[in-house]
Amino acid sequence: MSLAEQLRKAAEGDRLRLHTPGHKGTVFELDLTELSDGSFPAEFVHDAERRAAQIYGARHAHYLCGGSSQGVKAAVFYSGVNAVVDINSHRSVFDGFTLSGKQCITAGERGSVHPLTVKQIDGALTKDTKAVVVTTPTYYGFCADIDGIADYCKKRGLLFIADSAHGAHFGFSDRLPKSAARVADICNVSTHKTLSALTQSALLLDNLTDGDSARLRDGVDIMGSTSPSYLLYATIDGAVSKAADKSTAAAYERLYGAVEDVKTEFPFLNNDDFTRLVLDCARLEVSPSKLNSALSSRGVYSELVTDKYIVFILTAEDAPNSVSSLKAALFDSIREIK
Repeated sequence: MSLAEQLRKAAEGDRLRLHTPGHKGTVFELDLTELSDGSFPAEFVHDAERRAAQIYGARHAHYLCGGSSQGVKAAVFYSGVNAVVDINSHRSVFDGFTLSGKQCITAGERGSVHPLTVKQIDGALTKDTKAVVVTTPTYYGFCADIDGIADYCKKRGLLFIADSAHGAHFGFSDRLPKSAARVADICNVSTHKTLSALTQSALLLDNLTDGDSARLRDGVDIMGSTSPSYLLYATIDGAVSKAADKSTAAAYERLYGAVEDVKTEFPFLNNDDFTRLVLDCARLEVSPSKLNSALSSRGVYSELVTDKYIVFILTAEDAPNSVSSLKAALFDSIREIK
């Protein structure tokens, strides 16, 4: 039984709510806390986490309702060691080191769209370094050599932490890269970014021993709330189960053709994730901010605008006509500002 079904069952039996949350179900009936008789959520959440771990090919999974930021900080805090990190890492990585009191040694080129390489990691490694934190994929859809990095870390006794916030959808289509959760010691994915879960929903996956995973969960608890949202947890369960369904792979296949078509018309970066469209505005000889404003006026909103690029995110929830609409809007917007 899914976590959402268990949540509905608990809500139906909770007729007189003399507990938090204060809205007493009037805002949303399924927004529940733990029930005082112990009937919910307890084992139901653990069952859902076990399903997620199996789907991603990891040993353990930990549900998060504080986004991947919670997972990253928990991973760094758990490691308790100095580490090599990508200079372009998300701020949560650096926050984790502030909280742990350990040092991070940055590697890579500031502003690069590419992830760290084994060579860059090796060049930054010191005798006091015991872990590596790699962002893969990057915001721009480029993936690290996760198998090579995993092998490098294993040979040198380093903990391999993969910040894969933007790779929650990896592994669910032959058109997509494999998930880092298969080989990293610890890997976080944001189920709200590229799957169908609600905002702030994420997963921390690991391939640690049961004992070490339990200590990692302590880090998750420290970095999270003592009042987790079981509504968010239910959407993680639903999103991961949906992603693993063969209909999702079919949806990505349909999307792939439309993406290939739009790439023949505009200069998108040749990255590893076809669902991450990164428009190279320098090659178009247009201002990214002006083009983005023209797109917004047509109701087309991007994910990110930099001094060089506009980033668009597609998911299995998008139909091919979403790409067609983007294509038409780009033609019209470029004509308008040129």
